[in-house]
Amino acid sequence: MARLLVALALTTLSNAQIGMEGMGMGSGRRQRDKEPLAFKADLPCIKCDVCEIVASEVYREVEKQRDAAPMTVKNTKPGAPKVQVSSFSEADVSAVLEGVCNRRKEPGEWLWYVDLVETAKSVFGTGAPWRGLTKKEKASGKNYLQVYRTQRGGDIRKWDRESATVKRSCDLLLDDDVGDLEDIVVPLWRGLKDEKEFKKLLCRETTSRCGKERKAVKEREDLEFNRQEKTLLDTERMMENMKDQGMPMVMQSREDMMEELYEQMEAEGLSREEADAFMESVQGGSAAEEESVDEAFSAGTQEPDYDEDEGEGEL
Repeated sequence: MARLLVALALTTLSNAQIGMEGMGMGSGRRQRDKEPLAFKADLPCIKCDVCEIVASEVYREVEKQRDAAPMTVKNTKPGAPKVQVSSFSEADVSAVLEGVCNRRKEPGEWLWYVDLVETAKSVFGTGAPWRGLTKKEKASGKNYLQVYRTQRGGDIRKWDRESATVKRSCDLLLDDDVGDLEDIVVPLWRGLKDEKEFKKLLCRETTSRCGKERKAVKEREDLEFNRQEKTLLDTERMMENMKDQGMPMVMQSREDMMEELYEQMEAEGLSREEADAFMESVQGGSAAEEESVDEAFSAGTQEPDYDEDEGEGEL
């Protein structure tokens, strides 16, 4: 076990020395602990906006996949000529619905581009509001919460509590508010409705997300749209793809990796002081090794200590 701890310590220190955040393989417990929580009080105030956005995103993704689906030949009746039909299926629609609330799936990419903005505060939201205020709402002087959307493809929002709130509203819509998903899967698959009609089906007929007065928001914590490079989204998608293939990974910072290493050492019976001393000894050994290598190269002893031709051609 001591040898394993040394190896883990060296790996962690190596990652820290090159100044990069590592991709740690592990249980993901620490990463889950860091997932931001939704603002529960915001949920009733954004339920209609989120429903309409979800309806729009689902409809457009379904139509895109329908157009891209290859045609296949089908026999209608014995002796009748074969006909070409689209290979687009109900399962494809279900996959879109499963992914629209997942920020790591393509249908759920919209979640990275939202901002919750209070109307009573002199704060400019990032992007444009999905649904404007009615004349009655403007005249009321009440404080409402609007969902703003930014242009997809640019910088994304750092995943925070506002992002988690919108995702939670999306999850509640499809998991709880919609009684039977088949009620929306079949019309989408058959292409029986246009986008406006599907919004009405999802948000006013299948559920009651829209149609009532918008609820005013109480005092709340407002978070700025903290811009992040879109490469973060690409990384999360890669991790999700690996998870789907049975190779789960979690993003961990150097600090998280060091803390987990300390936890492992303490689990083996080492006190915090003993763990600190152990880490110092490993750091000292690592630094000494680097220094000896640097001295060797500076002295010009760069010839390999093995025969370059030895084993050539052997695999």
